[in-house]
Amino acid sequence: MKRSVPILVVLSLLLSACGGGSKKTDFFGEVEKAKKPKIETSTRFKRNWRVDLGESIRPGQAIMSPAQLGDAIYAASSNGRIYRINSQTGKREWSIRLKKETITAGVGVGGGLVLFGTDQGIVYALRQQDGSVAWKSKLDSEILASPVTEGDVVVARSGDGKVYGLSSFDGERLWTISRQLPRLTIRGESRPLLTQGIVFAGFSDGYLVALEAKNGRNLWDFPIAFPRGTNEIDRLADIDTNPLLVGDQIYLSSYQEVTHALDIRNQRIAWSVDVSSYHALSADAAFLYISDRDGVVHQIERATGEKSWSQEGLRLFSISAPISLGGFVLVGEGDGNLYVIDKKNGQFLGKHSFGARSIVGEPIVEDDKVFLLDSDGALQSISIERREG
Repeated sequence: MKRSVPILVVLSLLLSACGGGSKKTDFFGEVEKAKKPKIETSTRFKRNWRVDLGESIRPGQAIMSPAQLGDAIYAASSNGRIYRINSQTGKREWSIRLKKETITAGVGVGGGLVLFGTDQGIVYALRQQDGSVAWKSKLDSEILASPVTEGDVVVARSGDGKVYGLSSFDGERLWTISRQLPRLTIRGESRPLLTQGIVFAGFSDGYLVALEAKNGRNLWDFPIAFPRGTNEIDRLADIDTNPLLVGDQIYLSSYQEVTHALDIRNQRIAWSVDVSSYHALSADAAFLYISDRDGVVHQIERATGEKSWSQEGLRLFSISAPISLGGFVLVGEGDGNLYVIDKKNGQFLGKHSFGARSIVGEPIVEDDKVFLLDSDGALQSISIERREG
């Protein structure tokens, strides 16, 4: 039977994240002890608005990210509450609560629907206009990635390695594919990428799979990572990053391997770089940004895969996915601070408290604003700017 472990359990075995001194000894022997950098802040933090969603989110409890469509942001809390919030004002336009439901993944939006999944394996579709339930569909195990939709199909995946195609009209199950998983995996699944009738899904065995959305037909399997090592932790090869599509390339990373740029038109790897991650990737016009599994932030040229810089100031700390915002890269850390990095040279420009211990899921960037879900169960709109003088 497959065993699933939370990411933080794995990190506790692999990382040392306490201050003071340079070395310490644990079960695995002497390891380097982490130390926070001293930062002279030259940026200004502005909170545009903050909306309490009703319940804090514990690490490993749920895979939550807000989603945006137009001026509306949709967000969920694990206690069954769903919200539509105006992105400009922070005003709640509607909210509903599903009693006796624990939400474990959400949200996805599109086609007039708001999509999320529960620990009981139920995919819900709400109407975007008023939050009423359009349909629900029972799958075979808990949902650990946000459902996605395009056209007549909703694609969802469950924690037992299955991917489903559901009718966007009534939730009827159209097709199911099942994939055998390794004995040990990290708890969580990458969100499927659905574009132009093709589903791209990364699996815990290290493969990226392309499926035809209308019928689930397998188009190709592509090996991204290979299990290596003598124990189950060393052999973890999970693809838990969400596939990031920019143009004709998909950027994808695995837990203990490399990051690839995959040319989907020619079905070949355009380049690879020795950086592994379980976080969402971020990109701008020229570069890819990665928070690796050791807490190092990298800027990588999208065209070539060459590293421009690597910021190691938070190495051995558990940091968030990187956020590309104008001339900055932002990362959160479990001390409740948001760290600001200069895109030009990878140097720290600032450190700001954002009012919670950590960032949850994948933030949204719109112009000069970031919308993020925090571990206290609040959705925030923030801006960062350089100080004058």
